[in-house]
Amino acid sequence: MTKSKFQGKYRVDSTRLPNRNYAANGWYFVTICTTNCTHFFGNINGGEMQLSVIGEIAQKFWADIPKHFDYIYIDAYVIMPNHVHGIIVIDRPQNVETLQCNVSKNRQFLT
Repeated sequence: MTKSKFQGKYRVDSTRLPNRNYAANGWYFVTICTTNCTHFFGNINGGEMQLSVIGEIAQKFWADIPKHFDYIYIDAYVIMPNHVHGIIVIDRPQNVETLQCNVSKNRQFLT
């Protein structure tokens, strides 16, 4: 994988498939990492994840994703000290063409 510059900084090229519709129905495995692998979300103590205040906020917002998007469901997820793994399910009926974001009055559409 080559590194290119974006706004004067090196970054890793996207691993997304160029012609894939990521709003299509399916099960999507998502990983979100913190900058510099900083343990923002908490720490592992005695083999158990102890969420920090930021980790509790991340867990709340992850669990709230279905409240903001029609036809989106959350399957399994785990909050780790420096990253989040989760499965997001898009299960839109065949007669619905776009995903609608319910976050603001100005609805956003993903195609």
